[in-house]
Amino acid sequence: MTFEQLKSFLAVVKHNHFTLASQELFISQSSISKHIKALEKEIGIELFKREHRTITLTPAGEEFLIFAKKSIDSYDKMQRDLCKYKSEESEVITIGVIDTMIEYGLAALIGDFHKEYPNIHIELIERGNNSILEYLNISKFNLAFVNDLGSNNKSIDSYELFSDNLVMVTSENHRFLEGKTIALDKTSKEKYISLSGDPTLHNIFLNVWGNLNFFPSISYIDSQTKTLLALVSEDMGVTLLPDTIATSYKNNINSHIKVINLFDDFNAKTYLVNIKNKKLSKNETLFKNFALKWFDNQSS
Repeated sequence: MTFEQLKSFLAVVKHNHFTLASQELFISQSSISKHIKALEKEIGIELFKREHRTITLTPAGEEFLIFAKKSIDSYDKMQRDLCKYKSEESEVITIGVIDTMIEYGLAALIGDFHKEYPNIHIELIERGNNSILEYLNISKFNLAFVNDLGSNNKSIDSYELFSDNLVMVTSENHRFLEGKTIALDKTSKEKYISLSGDPTLHNIFLNVWGNLNFFPSISYIDSQTKTLLALVSEDMGVTLLPDTIATSYKNNINSHIKVINLFDDFNAKTYLVNIKNKKLSKNETLFKNFALKWFDNQSS
């Protein structure tokens, strides 16, 4: 029994879906299936009941869930407790990133950093915004790029890197006309799609319709931005995204979407963050200062 198998088990329980579990852990669906089968073979009991494309925990699975959670919690605590023994001069630093950072020059930033500090290697962990903040709190890494500070923003130091105007994204068959500008209060009958853990739509709708105690229909998905845009292109709904992300997707991946400017002035901000009052290693501090200066130069 391995921690990778336990993590796969917990991800399947969380999503009730093998594909979504594989997306969260950034491994293949077949690997998730192998992990679950290996657990069931070792224990000798089925953990999941599979019926009509749905999966639910068996009674044995419910008991095993308690053990799995305790094991992973203990493992995470062990990692936190041992952090103090890590060398401050470690040549590898780990950084959490949201999946859209690549569109804002992340690769160029890391390339430029490596040219100046060739002996410092960077490991990236790509997750959703909320997962990154959770990992930050349990010291999976000490630096991260996020687009929302979450509810515990008082516990982190944040540095705004840039701001990007929000646009509406629809399928190419949608009645809204590309190239035209639309006021958000004219879209109340639209079905919106948003990423789970992203409060952007909620906050914007609160601004637009909050006084009327009205919110349009929103479907939340546990996935990445590319999956969100693929659903939009299939006319499953509309969404709001930063202009850079939407335009890049349209130009480079799927032209079957429309990017529509908003009459309203809404934007999304991106931050570099670290836990308050937690000392960064020398190399982490080097990267933090380098990144802040690098993004400042990009905007000037």
